[in-house]
Amino acid sequence: MTILKTSCRSFLPMLIAVGLLAQPVSADSHVGNAAVALADAVFQPFGDTPIEIAVLNGNPQTGPSAVLLKFPPNFPGAMHTHTHGYHAVVISGGSKHWIAGQSEEDVPLQRPGDYWYQIGGEAHQDSFPTDVPTIIYVQFEGPLDVEPAE
Repeated sequence: MTILKTSCRSFLPMLIAVGLLAQPVSADSHVGNAAVALADAVFQPFGDTPIEIAVLNGNPQTGPSAVLLKFPPNFPGAMHTHTHGYHAVVISGGSKHWIAGQSEEDVPLQRPGDYWYQIGGEAHQDSFPTDVPTIIYVQFEGPLDVEPAE
């Protein structure tokens, strides 16, 4: 259990630093349509965590953006909030998403193709309880920020 608590504690500060670490791709840099094959997505380290990020469109520091997030097997996550809402789809692996007042056991394991929407300002947690890495597509409605929830 100590490993999980340590992982959760180190997870949130690194997510908060996303604005400093993600290399944004400006939405203005796209001429017409844009397509990125999953195999061609450029994942970068996400701080000192085992999480990786690939910015597909927009700038997570300043406005709406679309990103891929890659989580290692059995990553526990931690309860947190964002100012703005986001849409998410599991690309590979599996994820559980729940809000304050629920528990991980209350929600189903989401598999590739499964979707959820998270309203801004609401405390929530995501875990990735599979034995393979999980990649999720996330479309943020505004600048990406992360605040630990109590």
